[in-house]
Amino acid sequence: MKHAVHIAAALAFSVAAGTAGAAALTVSPSGVPALREEMLSADFWIRRAPSPNAVLLNPRRAAAQRAAAYAPGGGFIDVAKLPATLTQAQVAEWVKQAAQSPVALAVEDNGRAVTGPVLQELRGNTALERIPASAPARYGLSVQRTPMRTLPSDRRFFAASDQRDYESLTAGVLFPGEPVLIAHHSLDGQWLLVVTTQGPAWVKSTSIAEGAADAVFAYAAKAPGRVITGDHVATVYTPEAPEVSELDLDMGVALPRADVEPSEPVNGASSVASWPVLLPVRQQDGSLAFRSALIRRSADTAGGYLPATRANILRQAFKFLGERYGWGHQFNARDCSGLISEVYRSMGILLQHSSAIQGSSNALKHRLFSEKDSHAERVKALANAQVGDLIVVPGHVLMIIGHINGEPYVIQDVPYAVFKDPASGQVRKTKLNQVSVTPLLPLYADDTKLYVDAMTSLVHVTQP
Repeated sequence: MKHAVHIAAALAFSVAAGTAGAAALTVSPSGVPALREEMLSADFWIRRAPSPNAVLLNPRRAAAQRAAAYAPGGGFIDVAKLPATLTQAQVAEWVKQAAQSPVALAVEDNGRAVTGPVLQELRGNTALERIPASAPARYGLSVQRTPMRTLPSDRRFFAASDQRDYESLTAGVLFPGEPVLIAHHSLDGQWLLVVTTQGPAWVKSTSIAEGAADAVFAYAAKAPGRVITGDHVATVYTPEAPEVSELDLDMGVALPRADVEPSEPVNGASSVASWPVLLPVRQQDGSLAFRSALIRRSADTAGGYLPATRANILRQAFKFLGERYGWGHQFNARDCSGLISEVYRSMGILLQHSSAIQGSSNALKHRLFSEKDSHAERVKALANAQVGDLIVVPGHVLMIIGHINGEPYVIQDVPYAVFKDPASGQVRKTKLNQVSVTPLLPLYADDTKLYVDAMTSLVHVTQP
């Protein structure tokens, strides 16, 4: 997440004379230029892709990429390697880091301005004064899709009353089975300060099952039995085990196989037409246990990570087409970097949930750009970009899906389209607020600068 461009000025793109032949461009009925109905199909782009089924990153190299993601500069935190004894200074620093957000905490859900007493109450619930001088680290697993927060509160705040797509305390999301270090708890006892692979954040205590380090990290290290390859998949409904009933699973979530006999019922149902998986659950005392659950065989899953092919990259990305933009995974959806990370996670490739880190991670190959790079050099680099490459600009990330007459097209999770009508020359504004297909070269990062000229990194995800 962390998309300052989206928050400061939403997102604009403009069709400029001399950039992509403005006179030849037409505006679709949706208000997007140079877009045809057929372009909204993954198959359209798969047919145009070179060697669409060639494996770009084999399992061994994908495993090496995952290891590099946890190495210095890779963008991920190896929770298992954090200190086993926590100091007061370290926990206080995590509280400070968790509170950082690009969205101003200015108005409440009812539109009233945030006052000093409200801020004092929010910050007081972090219980900074109750952090002990030292304490042993505790560990747990997330038991459901749970929001991460910058402060221990589920109250909603915004930068302005008319900017409700960006909630101030949103810090991302934890998926079922993710390991965390438990560092502290809130004054009201309802929240835990946890350190995740993405960094520190506050989560509801009911979403974390606490267990011994060995049990937590052994589960996280298990080989995937089923990988979620749809945008959302739910476990089978079961009244016998409500804690694993209709559990929401996002694309890329990998669950170990449950070791059950084919004739053995799982939560009152046979597994003959389903896949048995093992999930962490939180017992009444908050401790960690594990329980089997079922996922229908008809659901969109795979027996392991998908091969990293251009065809799979396109199919996975287009499964999100039309999904509403969700800042930090709000609205049971995802934002621009969340879209990218989940597509690649279904292939066993790790990208952080931050466009800035995706554009700089040592675990990925980049072509970096600075002000010294000319417009022509940038356009040439994009002409040679491959399906699945990422374009990173300050606050945003887009994915290349192919070229039409040499012009690159992208899929992106984008709030607005603002462009000069090629017929009238007047500025038009189209609110997309969803995963969309657009041309790239005509896009503007702001009112004056093309995306191509604002590009800081061209990321070759599937190149070693």
